[in-house]
Amino acid sequence: MSTRLAADWNIPATLAGTPAADLASSDRTLRIPGLRVLGVVTAGVVLVLSLAAAAEWLRTTTIASVPVSTARPGPLFTPPVLLSITVSSAGQTGPWLTSDHELLNSVEMWKRMHLSDWSTVPAPLREQALERMLRRYRPLLNTPSAWDAMSAFDWDAVPQPVRTVAYRRMIAYWSGFYAVGSAFDLPAGAVAETLEAIVMSESWFDHRARAINRDGTWDLGLGQASSYARERLRELHARERVDASLSEDDYINPWRATRFVALWMSLMIEEAGGDLDTAVRAYNRGIGDAGDSVGADYLASVERRLGRYIRNADAPAAWDFVWRRARVLIREDAAAAPR
Repeated sequence: MSTRLAADWNIPATLAGTPAADLASSDRTLRIPGLRVLGVVTAGVVLVLSLAAAAEWLRTTTIASVPVSTARPGPLFTPPVLLSITVSSAGQTGPWLTSDHELLNSVEMWKRMHLSDWSTVPAPLREQALERMLRRYRPLLNTPSAWDAMSAFDWDAVPQPVRTVAYRRMIAYWSGFYAVGSAFDLPAGAVAETLEAIVMSESWFDHRARAINRDGTWDLGLGQASSYARERLRELHARERVDASLSEDDYINPWRATRFVALWMSLMIEEAGGDLDTAVRAYNRGIGDAGDSVGADYLASVERRLGRYIRNADAPAAWDFVWRRARVLIREDAAAAPR
């Protein structure tokens, strides 16, 4: 019967025919796994609640430890400040509206402005912008190998304040190269500075300067070389009196034009018997008319620019800053150069 009961009621054979007391004992044994599951579930719930409480504590504690700024956050980009300035081209000056951002960063803006334009910009902004400009073009300030590789078109792309520094250094280079005035014991520094003042008087450091004379001839370049001077230089080169003969295009190349100035002033000093003032007059008038009133006026204009701009006595603000800072950069580069 046990076996049949087990089959009819789906009772495990091991329990069929078991006494009631034994069944009660077995029932208690079968319920034990259910209690264990309940315990595990309870422990899991407690663990989850504990973790959630720990996470909330950590979040609130972390937020509380971060200092809160009372100031409102500023904009990501500083809005530009608009300024009214002047720009220069082909000897003409006109008004222009720009911003502090352009003055500080735009090479195209720099190329539109001459030193006279920069002097009207507020001082802090002017000096910061000019400092950036000088550092950007630092390799051109005093590097003959760079100058020798550049054309007039290359110099067109260089801002005018940088060109004034480079052209003055070119003049000083050629004055020293040819030892201009040394045969008459003239001070090398004074001679070089005088040549710089002559170039400033002739062209205001514009390498493309051109001037037409009454007879229809043209004076060209930084030194405003006349047609007579250009032809005479070619003749002297043919006779081996000088070591350079320049083409017409060479006179608008600043590296070659400044070489002409040194060569020509060497000849003028020689013709003037070592008298530098007479040689300056002769540069403009020729040795035959050097003593006339036009020659005297020319000498006076050269001396004014020599004092104010070349020797930097009471120079305009932008000119003063550019020349002082450029000299510092040139000296730093010379000190850092390999010996």
